[in-house]
Amino acid sequence: MSRRLTLSGIIFSWLMLSIPIVYAEAFVAGLNAIDRQHYSTAFRAFKPLAEQGIAEAQNNIGFLYEKGFGVKRNYATAISWYTRSANQSLPEAQHNLGMLNYQGYGVEQNMTIAKRWFTKASDQNLGPSHYMLGLIYYEGNDTQKNPIRARVHFQKAAVLGDINGQFMFAYLLASGEGKKEEKNTFSDFGSMFSFDSNIELKTALLWARVASLNGYTEAENLAEFIKFQIDDNVILEIEELAEQCLQSEYRNCSVG
Repeated sequence: MSRRLTLSGIIFSWLMLSIPIVYAEAFVAGLNAIDRQHYSTAFRAFKPLAEQGIAEAQNNIGFLYEKGFGVKRNYATAISWYTRSANQSLPEAQHNLGMLNYQGYGVEQNMTIAKRWFTKASDQNLGPSHYMLGLIYYEGNDTQKNPIRARVHFQKAAVLGDINGQFMFAYLLASGEGKKEEKNTFSDFGSMFSFDSNIELKTALLWARVASLNGYTEAENLAEFIKFQIDDNVILEIEELAEQCLQSEYRNCSVG
């Protein structure tokens, strides 16, 4: 595969599901400040909460230090706050630690540790972490290349709403990669290849369209190429299903 794969990003904590009511007002003030790009104000709102052990606030303080928003960029301090949050099982912080280890920011690059953190976060159904695990298995980073396992993680990321996972799941379906018996070859969208499963071809189009509707520009190129292999009436059916898939928040995405 010649295209450059996209990395997932660092995740900020917006939800307040586990935050005690007494801290909710300050946390919301921090979120509003982030929304206005008033990062120094956000830092002042989150810092006392982080020191009180609120995992979401600890993650957000880590985010601000990593990005250098409202404070001087400091990867070591970001890692310290992420770790305190991750040790409380906050999946966003676990994912963020995975990204820093994957990229080697603030620490020596370590795919084994990155994979460990991504696994912890993916076990809590965090879509971007499933995508990153898929990427690790697909590229063979610190492990043998395993497109079958990569495809499993890309699929899980896709149904959890991760746009990168949606594209890669579609791409692997279209290419035939990740099947127990890989018979197809595929290099970019211009190559000729065959499909031995009409369901997989339709599913590939579905997720390419979903990724496109979510703003992944390259996914439309993939969708258009797949359409050359499918009857027009089926294309219309998949187009409607893609809309239903989004509207159902990925609960109704099965291709018949």
